[in-house]
Amino acid sequence: MTTVIYPLLGVLVAVLASVSRSSARRYLYASGAALLVAFFAFPFSSAIGYLSRQAVYPTPAGLLPSWTPLVILALVGLLTVIPWSPRLLGLFGAVGGALALLVSYAWLARPVFLAEAVPLYGVTEAVIAVLTGGLTYLALAGKNRMLALLLGLGLAAGTFALLNGPPGKTYFPRLNGYYKVIKPLAAAETNELIKGYNEGLAKTNELRKQIGLKPLAPIRGLADLKGGVPKALAAKGVRLVRPGSVRYGTTAVLFLAGLLLASGFFLMRNPRLADAGDLTSGLTAAAVFLILVPSFFATEFSLAKLVKGWPFFVNFLDRSWPPNLADPTHNIFPLQEVASQMALTVEIALVGTFLAMLLAVPTSFLAARNLTRGSAFTRAVFGITRAFYNIDRGIDTLIMALIFVAAVGLGPFAGVLAMAIHSIADLGKLYSEAIENVERGPIEALEAVGASGSNVVRWAILPQVLPLFVAYTLYRFEINFRVSIVLGFVGAGGIGFFIQNAMASGQYDQMIIGIIAIVIVVNLIDFGSSWLRSKLV
Repeated sequence: MTTVIYPLLGVLVAVLASVSRSSARRYLYASGAALLVAFFAFPFSSAIGYLSRQAVYPTPAGLLPSWTPLVILALVGLLTVIPWSPRLLGLFGAVGGALALLVSYAWLARPVFLAEAVPLYGVTEAVIAVLTGGLTYLALAGKNRMLALLLGLGLAAGTFALLNGPPGKTYFPRLNGYYKVIKPLAAAETNELIKGYNEGLAKTNELRKQIGLKPLAPIRGLADLKGGVPKALAAKGVRLVRPGSVRYGTTAVLFLAGLLLASGFFLMRNPRLADAGDLTSGLTAAAVFLILVPSFFATEFSLAKLVKGWPFFVNFLDRSWPPNLADPTHNIFPLQEVASQMALTVEIALVGTFLAMLLAVPTSFLAARNLTRGSAFTRAVFGITRAFYNIDRGIDTLIMALIFVAAVGLGPFAGVLAMAIHSIADLGKLYSEAIENVERGPIEALEAVGASGSNVVRWAILPQVLPLFVAYTLYRFEINFRVSIVLGFVGAGGIGFFIQNAMASGQYDQMIIGIIAIVIVVNLIDFGSSWLRSKLV
């Protein structure tokens, strides 16, 4: 029943787009391109082994040896990314969407069967290498096509060599033979397996009885296998394929088929539902879809889990309200502790931001392109400074805090160091971009009368960028205050440390005071810094 929802969602998207007079052709291009990629890349069913880690999740392309009609999915995707006339494209979309739905549901209705999972070595590594090289070429082609091509080819070859190293010497062993095709076993082999399974059942049940497990009943067919295949067969690559098992690729294909069907119908009915840039925007939408779908699956996003966990939230509210502001009989004063720790959190953010500003201001002039293009030495300094900014920004504040906690111990000093070092790069990049956007007139006027470099900075550049420097610093302070709350959870002190301790000890009525204080102080800082920035910029 749940599989019916996904094509209906696709139809709903197409209906809403049609009502708003949006381009139906764009959705056809998007769904066709996404369907084509999903055919080769998205898991469509489950193939179970003896252990859970032996499970294989083949794509529609990997299932072709088992059921060739699945190739219709690829053909439909291919036909709907070709720029036909709007009416003809709409016809292909409507018919193709219906065929994709028919093939998908026919596959889901098939019975379980035994198959051999055959790994295709080098396929995954080659795809990653081609994508890496292709993206490199696209990023650099605007400047020098030949250089971009050489770099792209070199990076692709290097990536493939890195990923496809010899067994035991590769850094990515899980990629070796990751992509698999499913070849079904003959009926005679399947019957022989069932016979052998039943013949060995007496010995298996004797062992199960000794360890207190229920005996297994003989099977008449593969549908009676509740688990996977026997251990010996699993070791040979044999898997029990369950076509009815829904993976995220199944839901994606069903959604895209519904979108194709409805969008094709609307475009066929009204060819004017098309815009000039439909192909580009459609391919962009397909790329976003192809990234988001596996991301939702990888993060185990589930509204059902949220509903199931709702009693915890109710219990949390019951135990946290009303707040326990003070308990003089046990010499506990949570409100006083929250005020103290909140003040410490603000001070951590202040000191960290101030130290970052002191180092970011001078280095930002070295990272400004318009001030460092005069000689090879200054250009080298520019490259080194920008590289430092990029490396520094790539290391999260939380990681730095963990390192400094190990180095200098628990407490606010570790948080200040982590915040200051990370903020240098963020502030420096903002400062340098402000410097690069200054007006050239005052600079050229001072240079024309022979002013020194320091005087040019003092009288021509600083007056223009100082308000922006202050505004950026205030904005960074807001961010650092929020970051300092999280740093408390790793032992860097402040209100986060108080909340962690209160939660660990089950004192939710004290923890809620810290949460309320955070909400109040965050709003006060936000409004205060916004007001100051409005006066300065």
